[in-house]
Amino acid sequence: MVRRVLLARGGALGPNTGLGRAHFSVISLLEKTLVKDWTLAGIVEHEVEDNILPRVWNRWRSHPILVKQKTESTTADLLHITDQEQAHLVPKNSKIPVAVTVHDLFHISPRKIKLDNDVIDVGENNPNSIRKFDINKLKSGLNRADLLICISESTRNEVQRLFPNKKTALVRHQIDVDYWNPELNPKSPELINNFHDSEKCLIITVGSDEPRKRLDLVKDIISGLDPEISKEINLVNIGSEIRLNEEQLIASFQHAEALLFPSVSEGFGYPPAEAMAAGCKVLASNSAAHNEIIPNNYLLPIDELRAWIDAVERIHSEWKMNKGKERQANNKLIDHVRNLLSPVAHGIALSKAYDSLFEE
Repeated sequence: MVRRVLLARGGALGPNTGLGRAHFSVISLLEKTLVKDWTLAGIVEHEVEDNILPRVWNRWRSHPILVKQKTESTTADLLHITDQEQAHLVPKNSKIPVAVTVHDLFHISPRKIKLDNDVIDVGENNPNSIRKFDINKLKSGLNRADLLICISESTRNEVQRLFPNKKTALVRHQIDVDYWNPELNPKSPELINNFHDSEKCLIITVGSDEPRKRLDLVKDIISGLDPEISKEINLVNIGSEIRLNEEQLIASFQHAEALLFPSVSEGFGYPPAEAMAAGCKVLASNSAAHNEIIPNNYLLPIDELRAWIDAVERIHSEWKMNKGKERQANNKLIDHVRNLLSPVAHGIALSKAYDSLFEE
């Protein structure tokens, strides 16, 4: 028996954003029939508004009404809201089951992480009154949902703590390895000529400048290097300092010697997974949830600066030995991502999650 799922979200974010990429991944799985016994019934979304008033009206009034109307008139068997920041869209007394994908609960349940010499905010610890109202609506929506789909074990544990009576399922994101693979989809280093000095060892960071991303630690790492090494490092902070298009991002992963990813908390962690799919080494903190997908030998202690400095110096040493040669892709990392995060694996997990709502 083939069932039908109606997908819903708020603003139509593009695939160059984390939430947008996750949303389009679900569409792709359904269109490619990788979600066994499920097909796409339709998509409910609205254009992204720049003006604050239409944006608030869409979020709190018009779009929830539209989703409710679509749900009441649909012949679909399930409504799937593809991120928790739109959980307020869960209709009251829905005639069909509702699933919500929870990527993280950083803003819904903010916290502080204590390190040896620092305290790091994760999420909005002091939201304004409007955001507090919004968060309460999100919590109410999550409580109305029939299934909370979690993208990592870490997120699932947090969901089970906050919503102990709610059905949950683990469905990790997918990575299209062929898309990032330097052999199957090679990108010229000329795409990143504006910031890539071929005479230096390219090391990148990818992400925002949120405190949990710990770009301050990256600065400390580079400052702690031997001066002779430091002058041969080309550090590029993507997302926080420079913006790239998709082609440039792929090229960066394919030509960088390593991705530095010292974040102390992630819902999933797309950049390390995509870097590994491009055969790029990753130096990441041993913290949730990216440590669920990164091999142990690429994880570093969260708060040991010396360990990070030593790791970067090893990357530089390898680069020095191979200077003048094209960077060789790490095929073990590519195979690791292919085995763990393939679209096929994603489709199987999503099918099981959907089916769980119809089990006797």
